[in-house]
Amino acid sequence: MVEKDIYQRIVMNILLTIVIIVAIIAILQNSEQFRSQWRNLQINKPRGRVSHTYRNDPKNRYLQRDLLILLKGDTAAAKRLLAQQRRKNPGKSDNWYLEKVIFDLERDRRR
Repeated sequence: MVEKDIYQRIVMNILLTIVIIVAIIAILQNSEQFRSQWRNLQINKPRGRVSHTYRNDPKNRYLQRDLLILLKGDTAAAKRLLAQQRRKNPGKSDNWYLEKVIFDLERDRRR
């Protein structure tokens, strides 16, 4: 009886291992299909001037500071607003995005 129980456990462990391996293979195949589909997506490149990093332009630092002052230090909101403007108006300079967000905030506060 004890030997039969041991053999059943061994068989169950082998079956469980096979099921886990099959599941892992299925997950890997799905992730590979996802990766290939992701690679095939065409990313829209901005037209016109390409936005450069704002570390290169000292004027940018002042605009960043002004934006953070308007938002009372909320960097997450600043990033969100800048990303929103980048989606709405692709291909502009970083200074333009910063100035636009600052202008919009000041305009909305005047109302």
